This record gives sequence, C-alpha cells and structure tokens, in this order.
Amino acid sequence: AIMLDYESIPLHWVNRLGFLIRKKLGVLFDKAGHTVSPEEWAILLVLWQKGPQSPSALADVTFKDRTTVTRLIDAMVLKKLVTRTEDALDRRRSVVALSARGEALEAELVPLSQSLIAQALVGISPEDIETTTRTLKAMVENLSAAQQSAFSKKDANR
Repeated sequence: AIMLDYESIPLHWVNRLGFLIRKKLGVLFDKAGHTVSPEEWAILLVLWQKGPQSPSALADVTFKDRTTVTRLIDAMVLKKLVTRTEDALDRRRSVVALSARGEALEAELVPLSQSLIAQALVGISPEDIETTTRTLKAMVENLSAAQQSAFSKKDANR
C-alpha cells in the first residue's frame, strides 16, 4: 500500500485552517451577540465590497452551490440582514442587497474578524504571509483552470 503523509500536504492544512476559522469566527460573533454564521459572513463580505448581487454571482464568489446560497439568503432575509428583490430588467432573476441592518453590521463584525486574522498571523513574517498567499492563489488558479478545461471537454463531446 502507498503511504501518504497527510501532514506534509498543504491542502490538509488549508482544510484544517478553514475549519478552525469558521469555528472561531462563529464563537467570536456569538460572544459579541451576533447571530451571523461564518457562511452568512462570507456573503456579507461580498455584498459590502461589491454591492447588490444575483444569487448565482454570490454562489460563484463564495464557491457554494446555488441551493446552499438560496438557503443562506432565505435565512439572511428572515434575520433582516439582506433584501431580495426581482431584477428590474429580468424578472426571472433576483437581486440580493444589504439591508440597513446588514450594512450597519460591517462596523461591528469586521473588527472581530480582523482580530482573528491577527491572532492567526502572530509570529509569521510578512514575507512568509506573502509567499503563502501567492502560493494558495496559484493552487486555486491551477484547480480552477483544470475545472474549466474539464467543462470545455464535456461541451466539445456533446
């Protein structure tokens, strides 16, 4: 049998870090009295940065499937974090925008997330952070390009 030392694989640590961040972010938000899940936080981040979006655009940016994003948006509408309206140009599409409450949360949640990021980066040099970021981006691009070419091949075979 081929032995694979998972601890020597960067993706193991990426997965573990992602899990820890979601868990700790949830605890931080909860302690501060906010009922925002880490998944909802990801959607808020996009809306704060890019303004109103279609559910499919949110799914693409957050790397989640449409069904999951629709369920998240439903919950966020109930919590009055976002509004969902039909697109004025295409009634089949909806547009998700921040509510006043969703906008106001940016000032409260961003500092909490920044404290977690600062905690994660303690003792790591700026050069190492830059190298790690560049490497992770390259890995994402490699896998995204592989996925794109797989879709292209599927289309060509039709």
